[in-house]
Amino acid sequence: MFELIHWRGYLRVNKQVGAERVINRMGRVLGDTFTLLSYERYWKIPELAEVRLTSPLGAREPQDAVFRTLLAVRRLGGPWSVGCQMQDDRLEFEGIAAKTAHARFVVPGVEWLLFSVTND
Repeated sequence: MFELIHWRGYLRVNKQVGAERVINRMGRVLGDTFTLLSYERYWKIPELAEVRLTSPLGAREPQDAVFRTLLAVRRLGGPWSVGCQMQDDRLEFEGIAAKTAHARFVVPGVEWLLFSVTND
């Protein structure tokens, strides 16, 4: 079962409340809620905050998980670089998009996002 999409991101915000606003906007774009797992300033670039999040996926089959995830991330922006590995019954699917690599995000404040989906 593929219950969640796991996210890591860098947001251009001043405080955690700003990150929560950006995350709420991302949730409205997806039509799902994000759960904020962690927030901290990015040590390399202090203007950015590093966040870890999850959002619901609820897919049973690997092909459904990949398809649903691609539909979701496309709404947030792109282009995305994606990779996928399958070994036995284990799926590892992930993707990354970054403004520094010419990605465009729908929600202001998002600079970089990585998603990953695995069998839970």
